[in-house]
Amino acid sequence: MEPTLNIDDRVLVIKDNIINLDIQSGDIIVFYNNDTKYTNNVFEEYVDGLKIWKINDQNIQLNTAIIKRVVGVGGDSVEIFEDGQVYVNEQKYIIFNINEGTNFKQERFIVPQNEIFVLGDNRPNSQDSRYIGTIPIENVIGKAIYIIFPFENFKNLND
Repeated sequence: MEPTLNIDDRVLVIKDNIINLDIQSGDIIVFYNNDTKYTNNVFEEYVDGLKIWKINDQNIQLNTAIIKRVVGVGGDSVEIFEDGQVYVNEQKYIIFNINEGTNFKQERFIVPQNEIFVLGDNRPNSQDSRYIGTIPIENVIGKAIYIIFPFENFKNLND
């Protein structure tokens, strides 16, 4: 997510199972790998919501959190051009101060309902929805709201 986030930055995440979040294009979210198995168990969701991290899980690869920017939500059309430009529903999608890159394969994606399309802010070096597919809403942990550490980098990510 460079240049928006540096490798050593720590973010405050508002968890989706604590507060009902309205995830929109432009939000920076934290989510689990698409291969993570999700169970719709209210008690497990509550206990999971209290955890800071799933450090006791045996399969750490599946439960590694990923952070990316939401570009499209259910029903949106996302088109990426060879020069790195992104269009959502035929409107140019602009995020300032990121590395859009060039030399991409021109592709068009339709985001299924209850899923989201994410891109990294360093697009030439990002494993995002172009490669891993759309992200089911139930895999979303929450929204990254602030950089909280190191203290000199403190800022609102939604500015």
